[in-house]
Amino acid sequence: MYMAADGYHAPQVSDEDVTAEFVRDELLRCFESANREFFEILDQPATDTQLREQVHSFVTGVFQQCGVSFDSPTKEGILIAIDQCRSNAEQMMGERGADVIRDHYAEMMKLVSRLPD
Repeated sequence: MYMAADGYHAPQVSDEDVTAEFVRDELLRCFESANREFFEILDQPATDTQLREQVHSFVTGVFQQCGVSFDSPTKEGILIAIDQCRSNAEQMMGERGADVIRDHYAEMMKLVSRLPD
């Protein structure tokens, strides 16, 4: 049974600090955390460096596939990319990763919802 270890939690920051770039960077941190948990579930060791590089490549690739800018993100672009990341993770992990994905997605949406439209 999945038990949230020290999983990702959206940082407590002021509204002025919640920019599209900040949320994009938090998406990378969130995905690193989720993937660390996936590797534990799958009992596959990975170094922090491997994990960070793999996640950065994956997330930037998703932004590119979705036709949204990673370098100049917008709220709409981030939402599109997050939904695609979630879908990809669900396909990859199936039921074993469902709780991890749900928890991390909820934490990211706390930040996204604070972005101006």
